Amino acid sequence: MSHVLQRYPELSQATNEQKIELIDELWESIRSSGEIALPASHLTELDRRLEALRADPTLAMDPQAARSLLRR
Repeated sequence: MSHVLQRYPELSQATNEQKIELIDELWESIRSSGEIALPASHLTELDRRLEALRADPTLAMDPQAARSLLRR
């Protein structure tokens, strides 16, 4: 069991959908704090992916489709 699940054992009982909702909320709280420091390698990868998306917009996936894919 991870350290987080030891501190918050009720998370172990949550459904996968509830866990994903929690992840979404956590990311939003981090994003809205304005204090995200990304390593240069992550920014480089994001740039690479954006360029690939600009070259082929059909690569894009809406959030609902992404969640559906993750649930499989």
